[in-house]
Amino acid sequence: MITSAPLVVTLLSLLLLGCGGGGSGSGSGSGSVGQGDPITDGDLTGDNSGSNPETDTTPDQPNILLIIADDQGLDASAQYALSSDLPVTPTLNQLASQGIIFDNAWATPACTTTRSTMITGQYGVNSGVLDVGDKLPDDALTLQRFLASDENTDNYQSAVIGKWHLSGTPPDASHPATVGIDYFAGNLLGAISDYNQWDLTINGETTVSTEYHSSAITDLAIDWIDDQAQPWFLWLAYVAPHSPFHLPPAALHTQTLSGTEADIEANPRAYYLAAIEAMDSEIGRLLGTLTEAELDNTIILYIGDNGTPRRVVDASVYGNGSKGSLTEGGLRVPMVVSGAGVSRLNVRETALINSSDFFATIANLAGSSITALEDSQSFKGLLTNADADQRDYIYSDFEAESASGWAIRDAQYKLIATIDGQMQLYDMLSDPLETDNLVGGSSDYSAIVEQLAAVATVIRDTDTDTGGDGETLAIDITGDIFTQRSANCEDYIASYQSTAMDVFRSVLFSGNLTISTSAGKCRLQSNGVPNHDFNDGQQSFPTNLSEQAYNYQITTSPVFASTNTALAIGNDNGLMLNGVKIDLLAAACFAVGDEKTGCGDMSQPWRFDPMFAANGFRVDSHNAHVQPNGSYHYHGTPNAMFAKDTAVESPVVGFAADGFPIFGSWFDDNGTVRKALSSYRLKAGARQAIGGYTTPSGDYDGTFRDDYEYVEGLGDLDECNGMQVSGVYGYFVIDAYPYIMGCLKGQMDPSFN
Repeated sequence: MITSAPLVVTLLSLLLLGCGGGGSGSGSGSGSVGQGDPITDGDLTGDNSGSNPETDTTPDQPNILLIIADDQGLDASAQYALSSDLPVTPTLNQLASQGIIFDNAWATPACTTTRSTMITGQYGVNSGVLDVGDKLPDDALTLQRFLASDENTDNYQSAVIGKWHLSGTPPDASHPATVGIDYFAGNLLGAISDYNQWDLTINGETTVSTEYHSSAITDLAIDWIDDQAQPWFLWLAYVAPHSPFHLPPAALHTQTLSGTEADIEANPRAYYLAAIEAMDSEIGRLLGTLTEAELDNTIILYIGDNGTPRRVVDASVYGNGSKGSLTEGGLRVPMVVSGAGVSRLNVRETALINSSDFFATIANLAGSSITALEDSQSFKGLLTNADADQRDYIYSDFEAESASGWAIRDAQYKLIATIDGQMQLYDMLSDPLETDNLVGGSSDYSAIVEQLAAVATVIRDTDTDTGGDGETLAIDITGDIFTQRSANCEDYIASYQSTAMDVFRSVLFSGNLTISTSAGKCRLQSNGVPNHDFNDGQQSFPTNLSEQAYNYQITTSPVFASTNTALAIGNDNGLMLNGVKIDLLAAACFAVGDEKTGCGDMSQPWRFDPMFAANGFRVDSHNAHVQPNGSYHYHGTPNAMFAKDTAVESPVVGFAADGFPIFGSWFDDNGTVRKALSSYRLKAGARQAIGGYTTPSGDYDGTFRDDYEYVEGLGDLDECNGMQVSGVYGYFVIDAYPYIMGCLKGQMDPSFN
């Protein structure tokens, strides 16, 4: 079996969760990818490891207090000192001095999406919660449900107090209970119009509270904790410092502010920071109500849910993005862990952390044996051991008017890809504030872009088998060398996906191909994006690639027709197994129009051969380019999907429009593996007139298709560039004319017309 070595290395390093050495640690770990696929028949396996039991001093079942701040970015956190304009937070400062500050924690760009990652352990692409208005599915496996279902953690009492923002719009008051929350008290919506008058919902019943929100939910938390006799897990979600910007009660902050509407409008950041200070005061009040024994047995996890809002962000820190964006100003958030079981005190940790990791970590802290679940990886080991296992990559996705796309980073580089295919690459070690986009610069970072994009592709479609809802999930074939030789299209039934970059423009695309069968035909559906990079020639394509909606059918039992079918303008010739169509002819003939397009009459001689370099058809390294409608298509050997320079029998790389398979160049000739040879040759001498058409001057040199002639028996292949091997007829990809096929031996399916 031939496999694509770079892809294998990449996949082994990242799947499923990308845990391994990196950051400040030197531990190791691995993941796994599922079953083989119909094209490559590959298989990769691995395991996953969690915290270090030899250094784990966390109490068996500590109380767990998760505190979520709303809209607090790093530029508004005194623990990071990125700004000169910071809030006064003595409580958080003390927690940090007695614990760990995490420097590389990522959330998502908005409230709902981050909360969903934390409560499900899933990225948005997997949970379906990708935008602010999305609703957490009723059947979601929430963290609270998981704790209740695990015999090692089912004695935990749990509650969510404060902001919910997971039940869609209009909010469903019973939604927290529906997804497994035993006790909910707080606000259902993402924002409140007035911190001193807001809708308070307690277990499905809604009233109006006139108590300052940060104080009210702190009171509710204190009362709930007082009632607990078992180990408890409290999800405490403040609305602060989310808008509306306001002047908090004087007892909760030290700022000198007038509180007038005019002053708030003119100086919103000052009031935003005052709300953080007020929240810090209330956190201190809550911790002050715990007995010494309770405090000693409580671990506290603090995190912001997204970056600072644009109106109040410190633009001198995050000048290119804030909340709602995939920049660091939208994704990177403050994170502090302190208390029971945290033996690393007053330290900073550079390990990469995803907000989704709170699911596995909290379950792990509560006593569950899991260290990884869904898109969540426990960081419990880092609380006691700087060398504990950690991620190689962190990832975030989002869909909104402000930004739609995803971001991924490793220890050094971060890639942002938006829904329109635009990319940005930053070196996070030398440029943590993202001032220098490396894509399109003077240096070539394409290999780094491809590596990060490949990881993101696997994250976005991890499984290669069947999902829980019975849907067949896509198989990643990015850069693959295929191995299967079956001539039956039914043996390739699956969904495939890939990532490819327009090299000249540095634009990223996602390819997809689905093969299914019905009533004696295989159905081939593709968006026409290849599984390899493209547009890497000396000149850019005159037209940019755009996704297509191909819907072809081929017979599962091809047979020879009574006469061959000639290739023709207006007909596609076949589809490769990477989803790219074959269209070998050029719509350009000598002395017709501008000799670029418009030659649709197949009786017209002297049709230009797109593969003759002097004709200037601007093909890339895959002998392909883009038609005016944006469709990428091969004119010659694709230089992909099979090992062109290795003497191994080539796989099937596509199917022609008549249903016969297309093989790579190599075949077994009675024990000797060699390349198939064309039976076409250049005619000799000067060009002779054909009919009454204008004849180009000069000798036959390959400029035109009519420069070639078929000579039976000259090579291995027939007039259609095919032959039978071991009783199976197929076309062969070769380097010489006619490159893939010269005609069709069977009946072309009408879907290719």
